[in-house]
Amino acid sequence: MSASVPASAPGSVTVAMLLADARLPSGGHAHSAGMEPAILGGLPVAEVPAFLVGRARTTSLVEAGSAVVARRYALDGRSLVRVARAWAARTPSPAMRDASRVLGRGYLRLAARTWPASAALRTLRAAPEAPPRALVLGAIAAAAGMSAEDLVRLTVYDEAHSAAAALLKLEPRDPADGIRWVLDACASVEHLVPLLAELTTPDAIPAAGAPQAEGWAEAHALMNQRLFRA
Repeated sequence: MSASVPASAPGSVTVAMLLADARLPSGGHAHSAGMEPAILGGLPVAEVPAFLVGRARTTSLVEAGSAVVARRYALDGRSLVRVARAWAARTPSPAMRDASRVLGRGYLRLAARTWPASAALRTLRAAPEAPPRALVLGAIAAAAGMSAEDLVRLTVYDEAHSAAAALLKLEPRDPADGIRWVLDACASVEHLVPLLAELTTPDAIPAAGAPQAEGWAEAHALMNQRLFRA
């Protein structure tokens, strides 16, 4: 735990559970983590488990790596500008970048009340452009004393669970199916958690792309009728 975090602060896992809680009023309920774009783009429901695993191994690793490096920079008191640029370079879809910034604003509203003393979070709130979710999560992790490994798991889980929860509104089914798929997606990258947790520089952030998901996201952004923002 960071030396700047009070001894009475909640544990790293507790903070991770809070941020992963779907009841948290941060706007995540309006985000399908790519599920609605995929379904509307023609993804068969039978292929959703593979979609979740694929997302966990690509875009989720970019998010997790960016969050870890942002955490390191926040702990060191360094500007997050380089981290933001590295994240943007690895997130080529404007629609996906916009959706991430909407989520980032939601987390920043929470952070303003919960971790008001964090210099990194104050800087992000004052930035002319809303920061992406990954940077805000990294700054929150630094302020709350969350470990890098818990941060990686949180980021991957949040994406997978958001997508599975959205599927229940798009194609109603037994919720137990989605839980199994979420666990499988998270398990598929568990062996990478220690490696991602050790990242310290923007250049080391994974650059795994998902061109099909990016195409679906861009098409989805042009639709007038949709349940989710992205």
